[in-house]
Amino acid sequence: MPMHDFPRIKKDDLVAEFPGVFDTASYTDVGVGWLGLVRDFVNEALQHDPSLTVHEIKEKWGGMRIWCDTEVTAARLAKGKAEFKSSITCEVCVAPGFVRRPPPDRMAWWRCLCDEHASPDQRFWGTRPQGPMYGYMQTRNGQWYRYDEATDSMVPSEPPAQWR
Repeated sequence: MPMHDFPRIKKDDLVAEFPGVFDTASYTDVGVGWLGLVRDFVNEALQHDPSLTVHEIKEKWGGMRIWCDTEVTAARLAKGKAEFKSSITCEVCVAPGFVRRPPPDRMAWWRCLCDEHASPDQRFWGTRPQGPMYGYMQTRNGQWYRYDEATDSMVPSEPPAQWR
């Protein structure tokens, strides 16, 4: 599936829905399957940082990356949660997905897709293994957090084993 063969989130829609947050964004280019993650991030982050400004949202290595201005830890945790959840959510339809990475001899984008939206070829690519950093993030003050699926939140955590 070529990169843009499915509907994308439009910056104008985000500007209309979240006045002031996306007005100066230079780039917003992810599939509509991640719209709920973007909305959840912004709504959660704005509760903690009303001056939140998002500069860019894009797909990188099969997951969503959000560049924004906020020093507020709770808002940064909302960003980390959205980015992590994008690596397990189909970018097209919101169904559970897998980061599919092309074989080493193949030049192609990594994508997070469910089996329905992955091309027949992509279904045979490897899915990205869950490595030791899976679901973890570290804040600027050095505190580690990990995504807890049961509570759908980032919870304080010990560092991953290789960082202890």
